[in-house]
Amino acid sequence: MLAPHVHAPRRRFLPLWEMLFGLTTLLLPGAVFVWGLVRVSGRPGYVDLSDWRSVPWSLWIIGVCGTIGTIAGLLDLHYHVTGKRLVSKRERYGELISLGLGGTPVFLLMMAASWSTDPRGFLTPIVLLTMFTVVMVCLDEFVYHRRACTRYEAALHKALVFGNGAAFLAWFQWIASRG
Repeated sequence: MLAPHVHAPRRRFLPLWEMLFGLTTLLLPGAVFVWGLVRVSGRPGYVDLSDWRSVPWSLWIIGVCGTIGTIAGLLDLHYHVTGKRLVSKRERYGELISLGLGGTPVFLLMMAASWSTDPRGFLTPIVLLTMFTVVMVCLDEFVYHRRACTRYEAALHKALVFGNGAAFLAWFQWIASRG
């Protein structure tokens, strides 16, 4: 008698473009933020990075919390790249909407506000777009991740959202206090 044929689940890996897109969206914002901060360092109205004691607490929070969020994001990306959990098309679509229509415009407005001599005009659009982004992130977490994620992956998502959220709030505070 022949043994029944059992189909072993195939491990599917992220396509290269998705892996590179994920890596870019994780690393580019922090790198651009540091680049911009170095460019304006020492100019009137901006912090002088050569004296670490003059760096405001909000920039330290951005650095620490942004690093926590980035590391969690890299670990989460690694989790998906190695095929431990495949992201569904609907989940990926939701994440792209959140990032493309929320996170990217918020980041660009925050950069413009950071360089502006009067950032007050940027604050309301930043808050409105942030509200949209928060709704999309909550949708992603509560609809797709609630049942599909392991405890490890859920912990990575919490660290990613907390780290990036705290860095955003500190950055927003830094912009608003300059205005």
